Amino acid sequence: MEENKPKVFAHGSYIGTGGYNNHTRDFFNHLSKLIDIKVRNFTVGKSWDGMNEEPHNSESYIDDTSKKILCEQTLWVDQSRTQRKDHNIYSDYKNDFHEDVNLVLAESNHHYYYDSYNGPKIGYNVWESTSQPQEFFNKWKGFDQLWVPSKWQAECTVKQGVEASKVKVVPEGVDITTFYPEEVEHTDYDGRFKFIHFGRWDYRKSTKEIIETFLKTFSPDEPIDLILSVDNDFGERIDGFKSTGERLKYWNIEDDRLKIKHFPSREDYIKYLKKGHVFVSCARSEGWNLPLIEAMSCGTPSIYSNCSGQLEFAEGKGHPVNIIGERPTTYTKDSKWTMAVTTSEIPGNYYEPDFEDLGRVMRDVYENYKNYKKKALEDAKIIHKEFNWDKVAEIGTETLTKFLTNYKEKIETKISYFNTPKVEILGNSNKKFFVEFINSDTNKILHSGEINSNMWIECNKKYYIPWVIKINGKIVDTFNIKNKRVLISLDSRSIGDTIAWAPYAVEFKRKYNCDVILSTFHNKWFKGLEKYKDIEFLEPGHPTPCYAQYNIGWYKDNNGKWLDSNSFPNICNLIPLQQTATDILGLEFSELNYGINLGRNKKPYHKKYVVFGPQATSGCKEWVYDNWCKLASKFVNKGYKVFVCSTKPQNIPNTTDINGSLEKTATYLKYANVFIGLGSGLSWLNWALGKHTYMINGFAEEGHEFTNNLTKITNDLCIKCWNDPVHIFDPSNWDWCPVYEGTKLQHICQKSITAEQVFNIIKK
Repeated sequence: MEENKPKVFAHGSYIGTGGYNNHTRDFFNHLSKLIDIKVRNFTVGKSWDGMNEEPHNSESYIDDTSKKILCEQTLWVDQSRTQRKDHNIYSDYKNDFHEDVNLVLAESNHHYYYDSYNGPKIGYNVWESTSQPQEFFNKWKGFDQLWVPSKWQAECTVKQGVEASKVKVVPEGVDITTFYPEEVEHTDYDGRFKFIHFGRWDYRKSTKEIIETFLKTFSPDEPIDLILSVDNDFGERIDGFKSTGERLKYWNIEDDRLKIKHFPSREDYIKYLKKGHVFVSCARSEGWNLPLIEAMSCGTPSIYSNCSGQLEFAEGKGHPVNIIGERPTTYTKDSKWTMAVTTSEIPGNYYEPDFEDLGRVMRDVYENYKNYKKKALEDAKIIHKEFNWDKVAEIGTETLTKFLTNYKEKIETKISYFNTPKVEILGNSNKKFFVEFINSDTNKILHSGEINSNMWIECNKKYYIPWVIKINGKIVDTFNIKNKRVLISLDSRSIGDTIAWAPYAVEFKRKYNCDVILSTFHNKWFKGLEKYKDIEFLEPGHPTPCYAQYNIGWYKDNNGKWLDSNSFPNICNLIPLQQTATDILGLEFSELNYGINLGRNKKPYHKKYVVFGPQATSGCKEWVYDNWCKLASKFVNKGYKVFVCSTKPQNIPNTTDINGSLEKTATYLKYANVFIGLGSGLSWLNWALGKHTYMINGFAEEGHEFTNNLTKITNDLCIKCWNDPVHIFDPSNWDWCPVYEGTKLQHICQKSITAEQVFNIIKK
């Protein structure tokens, strides 16, 4: 094979007998004579019997050329049709074929348009209305070049929003070895004059109007028939009719002169085109009109509407019908006659033929048939010369060659550090890009991989690392946050988590000399505090431009397991709660309390009092109700007033419930003589206020919460499940207790702590 031949990886529906199938197969087969082409096929034929090395051999049109160029078969992975897989067939192109360009030939919105491709890509599309569906159009115009079969579609494409230089006309062709003037015999021809019409029953194709015009134009006494092959496999779901006969009956256009042919064979179809006197078509729009060009190629006088893509080959030939104007694609006065899908799927306009003029043209061609037959034979010669598939392949090859000659490689590299480092390569290059993510402190490669253009790769390390990023061995970026904006987002709404993690945003700014934006669900707790004066606060969910972003939280994978060292330095429940933040932000861990902007009201009670915090977010943290009752009695007997802070009444005897805002709760905590709480948010709030905390906590290890200004009342009866490396807390299960759940010992780590034990520790 000559080295200077373009190498094209083509993608389309090569297998099948529909219009797009024939176009795809004929075009690719003839291109293969001039260029080096390999084909990925999307469809399967009627002979499909499962995947094997040569799965399409039973299709009648498969020949040596097909076997040479077909190399991949796309199949759905399962019935849901959400995933596809490409299988090697006939030949494995990947070993010695490196494409210069990708060519997608497919109908609008085909899956192939949305795939990623290595190198430049051309999208070849045939469409019938004046506008494409916008979502598809936006995708299609992102291709490096757009091919259409007609100047009409090129004009429509430019008008919708593509620069004219990007749109090229590569016409469809006709098989002149099959469709040529020839005298043939057919049993349906009985000496009567035959108009022939082929195409599915469809509003766009004006099927009903063609039939009505024929019946109106010619009287039953005239020896004239209309041969109709207009069955529509999909029509029932649109108009409710199961057959052409039912449609004719509904529209009251049944007539003996209408000769219905149900799905004629390929051989019969060819004979009808050659033997018929006049081919009649009068569509509201056509992207190409394959039956029309095949009829003209057979030298058969042909009628067509004077509009749209068919004029590429028909203009100046045959018998055009005048156009009244344009109408929206869904325009119709009867819902039974839309035979069209919704406006969102087919936007734009169709053309409205003058059906009175159609009648005049049909009458004229009938009465002057001999003269028009001679002209049709001359027209066939022009069709054969200008639209044979070899000629079309030459046009395609010339267009490809010019494209590749003028093609300029465009590469854009996007690097971001939003939670993880990510590299995205955009552009039209067909090169491979080997990306390395390197820790500059250790010079260790933490992740690497090869991508093509219009692909991305990221490293799953979700914490601070001084990154160096290389592409194909060259350093392209060095992570540097000095004087840059960095977003730190606290992904928990919890009181304790927020208080625990917020101070490290201040430390991050101090260490790295960057501008920190802190996003929490409780920004007002920190705004106005001296320590946070240089921190910018942002409400969650509000975007902001920044160089890097770090999310702080406890995260699990899809299986409910804690994310491990592949994503974070340490498993979160095995370290102090505050170390979660320092691990992610690249800081040395030390316990920090930078206060909270709460508790600003006056002292609520002027005698000595105690505050209880008996409420927690899970059963394993809570303490037995009876113990709270006993503890309250002991304090009351010592002359203390007991207040209970909770979001709902606790009904503990001899106590007063304090419900309301967190500001109110903080004020009671700030002036209390004693606070007794659990391993929960109120304990963190009390600590942030600078108050000593007595914490009843047998479920967590020492040091998991704060350690300063804390008396932790605990025991060693169980495994400290909260910090266990095997058992993972289930927040959806209130009774979660990995050792004793469902038994009398459930939550024994908390229940075993007595009121006397707590009171005596505090009394000391």
